[in-house]
Amino acid sequence: MSLNQRRASLLSHIAVLGALSIIMSSIKVSFPLGNPNLGSTPVSLSAVLSGGYAGFLVGIIKGLGVSLWTGQAILEIPAGVGDGLMALFTNALSKRIGPFYAVILGQISRYIFTSGMIALVLGSVATLSPTLLGAYTIFSRITSSASYTSPDWVPLLISNIGLVWVAMIPAITASVVANAALSAAVVLGLKKFAPSSLKKA
Repeated sequence: MSLNQRRASLLSHIAVLGALSIIMSSIKVSFPLGNPNLGSTPVSLSAVLSGGYAGFLVGIIKGLGVSLWTGQAILEIPAGVGDGLMALFTNALSKRIGPFYAVILGQISRYIFTSGMIALVLGSVATLSPTLLGAYTIFSRITSSASYTSPDWVPLLISNIGLVWVAMIPAITASVVANAALSAAVVLGLKKFAPSSLKKA
């Protein structure tokens, strides 16, 4: 396969898995903070099928695409970036321990990457301009607290980031369990019926 053909194949994989991640994000359960869905499964799969950078791009596509139809860009874009970082980690793991365990551990890493990015963004916004987060009931306490102009804004920032991260645990746990199970099942199927596809990344 020529270089141009490989590029075309890679771009098609990114486009298909990116679209699939947006579609699968509609299969969700609503939580007070976060909407666990199956959109991270294509991100994990792209990491072991097409490489870490492809997986990162699929994560970005997911974040941008889902934010357009949910109107929750402040939540979905950092989630997409976090999932993209998870894809890079998953790809690195896949080269060491194989794709099956890599997609499982990669999904678990979303406690750090995905929840961490969401907590960093929402916690920062809650500190700088808490009224922007009025739609999230968890921030009812924050909206009446001191802003970043207070001398104590650094402890407030750390507190807000921690608050969001803890609040994300129920939603991210549900998402990790569902996506890890589905990703692992797909990898097992590929190992049986299309093993060569897992050797490309």
